[in-house]
Amino acid sequence: MTKHAKAVFILKQSVIYLVLVIFGLFFLFPFVFMFFKSVMGDLESVGMPYVRFFPTEWHFENYAKVFDVDFIRYFRNTLIVVVCNMIGVPLASCLCAYGFARGHFRGKNVCFMFVLSTIMLPAAVTQVPVYILFKMFNMTGTLLPLIIPNLFGGGALNIFLARQFIRSLPKELDEAAVIDGAGRLKIFFSVILPLVKPIIIYIIVNTFMSCWRDFDSALVYIGNTASSREWQTLALGIYYKFLIRGTSDVYPNLQMATGVIMVIPVAVLFLIFQRQLIEGVVLTGIKG
Repeated sequence: MTKHAKAVFILKQSVIYLVLVIFGLFFLFPFVFMFFKSVMGDLESVGMPYVRFFPTEWHFENYAKVFDVDFIRYFRNTLIVVVCNMIGVPLASCLCAYGFARGHFRGKNVCFMFVLSTIMLPAAVTQVPVYILFKMFNMTGTLLPLIIPNLFGGGALNIFLARQFIRSLPKELDEAAVIDGAGRLKIFFSVILPLVKPIIIYIIVNTFMSCWRDFDSALVYIGNTASSREWQTLALGIYYKFLIRGTSDVYPNLQMATGVIMVIPVAVLFLIFQRQLIEGVVLTGIKG
């Protein structure tokens, strides 16, 4: 490579990195602003005497004020939903995917086509009949509607991704296990499940993020009645706490501090498993 070509290459790389840094700062700005606003004083956070970007004094005690009795209850309920779904969704989706990838039964492709067709259905289409169903069994106002539906299949997209991953595994592994006397479930738990770890991590992380920030489902199935307030999740409880009540003693700094706390688990989880998330999607494109 000549000096001129090397200089052009370095210049192009510098421009690319500069553009990426600018875009990165642009997308990080709301989070930086939220953090600075969360450590301001009460009057300063509402723009008195004038609007500031940087706080004059750092009030980290605002984060301690967030962790009241209500927040701890919201967190407990959200943790129950998250843990149950993080265990049930990967297991259910991988079981269904194993049947579609390795099973031999009449109408398999037609059934799989119907499963994929459910991706096209908006959530609003199924919310009303599902709500009526849970209402018939007196499950509304509890956490059960946020857990039970996800245990039946784990979602069409997760089934599709897991099926593509299982299809990339050599069938000789199954045949060797059959020779050793293993049944279908034994093959699934002992052979298939350990090998689909990348896609399981992908499903677990996405399940955590969807359950952690889920607001619509909690709003429909739990609501804000006197009996259901005990089971409100973080997203729903914070909504009613800061917006519906409209109390004058809730300043923007506490709202922003709550937002920072809500963002931290998702950001940390993504930073830890970002490589596995990318690998999980890439490897599902490999066909067996």
